Amino acid sequence: MRSDDFLRTLGLILGSNAWPKPLHVLQGLELIKAGERLEDAAREVRTSRPRLRRAHDAADPFADVLGEALPPNSVLVNDRASKLGTLVLGRSAELVFEELYRREMPDTEFNLVDLREGRTDTDYRMYNGQGRPVYRINIKFHGARFRRASDLVSLDPEDCFALATYKIDSAMKKQNDEQLPYFFAVVGVSNLTGVAVGERIPRDVTEAVSFLGRAPRGPSIRRMEDAAVEHLVRSNATVVTTTMGEIREADWHMLSARRADKLVREKLFERVFALRVPSFARAFRGAELDMHFSLSEDLTPLPDFLTALRERGPQAVSTILERGDY
Repeated sequence: MRSDDFLRTLGLILGSNAWPKPLHVLQGLELIKAGERLEDAAREVRTSRPRLRRAHDAADPFADVLGEALPPNSVLVNDRASKLGTLVLGRSAELVFEELYRREMPDTEFNLVDLREGRTDTDYRMYNGQGRPVYRINIKFHGARFRRASDLVSLDPEDCFALATYKIDSAMKKQNDEQLPYFFAVVGVSNLTGVAVGERIPRDVTEAVSFLGRAPRGPSIRRMEDAAVEHLVRSNATVVTTTMGEIREADWHMLSARRADKLVREKLFERVFALRVPSFARAFRGAELDMHFSLSEDLTPLPDFLTALRERGPQAVSTILERGDY
């Protein structure tokens, strides 16, 4: 990875706004290279003149700023590719959900508000015409099929959706605390996984984020991953448009936290197969304690849910929710 390539990629990911520390020092060096005086560059990126001068005079500015020199060539392992792929996959699903909502709910009193920046487990909140929250909605994408679903939970792998039991419990607690119905919006595409999407991400983006993730004095890797994904979205990168295209062709379903909790209690040992496996944590290292749902029997198609909301109103839908039918 050449220094010019790395800085160009950083510029694309972070834009012309203030770069996060300590990358702001590298941004100052770029301003000096563009012709600004060191004093003016230091003021613009909000660092001290001695700090910027030290980096400017260093034999290796990257080692001085980040604690590690750039690799001499493209030898970085794509340790971040799968993670970035998973994030691109999730963001693409959110964008498609917004498209579907706008198409199915035109000119209605219900507004969909993006809450992702709040870093909660809620992607969206729906508000009525009076500005009062009506529902919480959390987007769930599933691409890897549970191949042993037929043997272990008596479901066809193509009809099986797994959701961690702790997420159901957390959703119910949030719903009970705030008296606000909580929904999971579920979509899946067979074999569309974070690994598969990660392989489509431009190599320069993957390498830049990978390097920053291992640099001793690198910025918050979560922030850089999010910035990289938003750069790919803004630039209409092929990885995003292709992934969104595949998701558009998939079926969407809705599952309320109430119904999920009800089914867990009714079918605990039938659908949470981990409870029947001795030494589950050792046999399935890293696996979560999942509840498995039938897409066709346990979940409601998204168009049906939106039609009910549009034609019958939130009160009727809430009544259905409390019965655990959605």
